[in-house]
Amino acid sequence: MRITTILTGGLVSLALAGTAIAAPPQSLRGDLDKNGEVTLAEVNTRLDQRFRAIDTNGNGQIEQAEMQAAREQHRAKRAERREARGAEMADKRGGERRGGKRGEGRGKIDANGDGVITRAEFGARALARFERADANKDGVVTAEERAAMREARKARRG
Repeated sequence: MRITTILTGGLVSLALAGTAIAAPPQSLRGDLDKNGEVTLAEVNTRLDQRFRAIDTNGNGQIEQAEMQAAREQHRAKRAERREARGAEMADKRGGERRGGKRGEGRGKIDANGDGVITRAEFGARALARFERADANKDGVVTAEERAAMREARKARRG
């Protein structure tokens, strides 16, 4: 009985470790086909999915009420994750918690200021980031290109 429990636990641990190793790096979370690269088509597919999720009335535009509802939902999810992470980190630090505001006021999505966000406005910043990351301009961002972009950003921040 005891040997069966030990073997089962070992197999479960091995399976979980294999899953963690096989999982794509977080930096490539936009990699929909899980091939280790993010293509422009994948970025546009993900943007279309997100846009449709926020455009609850389906009129092809995100109005202020829809954006506000999406922000509130996002903030609630982020607060839950932050609270869980904060408690975990506080345990590691012996009870000390750290925090602060991050990401506030990152920029205006409604580029023309007309009160609605079109799909083009919604995806403009993400597409610009993709173009900056695609160093060789082949329409594919590899893990190496993402790492290089991250290092350049760190260097600029000093």
